[in-house]
Amino acid sequence: MSAPSREISISRLLPAAMKGTWVYGLARRNKPEVKRFVKFAIVGGVGLIIDVVLLNIFERSLGMPVPLAVALAFIIAATHNFIGNRLWVYPESRKQKKRWQMPVFLAVNAMGLLISELIFLFFQAPITELMRLVPLAAFQDHYRGIGLNATKMVAAIVVMLWNFFVNRFVTFRDVKWQTSADG
Repeated sequence: MSAPSREISISRLLPAAMKGTWVYGLARRNKPEVKRFVKFAIVGGVGLIIDVVLLNIFERSLGMPVPLAVALAFIIAATHNFIGNRLWVYPESRKQKKRWQMPVFLAVNAMGLLISELIFLFFQAPITELMRLVPLAAFQDHYRGIGLNATKMVAAIVVMLWNFFVNRFVTFRDVKWQTSADG
């Protein structure tokens, strides 16, 4: 008697209306790449935790200026993400030399850092002001920190999409694109 399959079918969890969309069809044809994106998101999620914790330590506890705190936390998290991506998300990429791959990865992430800094420049003040206006005592007492972290979440989503697609097609371009037909 064979063991039951441990693979979870996402299609069972989706509403029927979504199953006819082009996004669903694209995802079904590219299941291995969707799996790769999920791994990328997990590595990035851990990197985001590192980034947010360090951002708060640097800015809130050590009093660093926001641009410096954002940059330093981002660089440390990006280094973590390179290691995670090279070892787990794109293990086939280990054939390439780190001395070529890491600078390219960090250059892509530097553009992500620029995107993040611009989001902070243009959106931190308005988001923080919105947090100040929330009529809850917890928000009133901590609106500055909540605004900082809410802005970080907006930046993280935008930068994650940038990093995935550019790294997929530049840094890890030698890794063969996989479709469901490749098995």
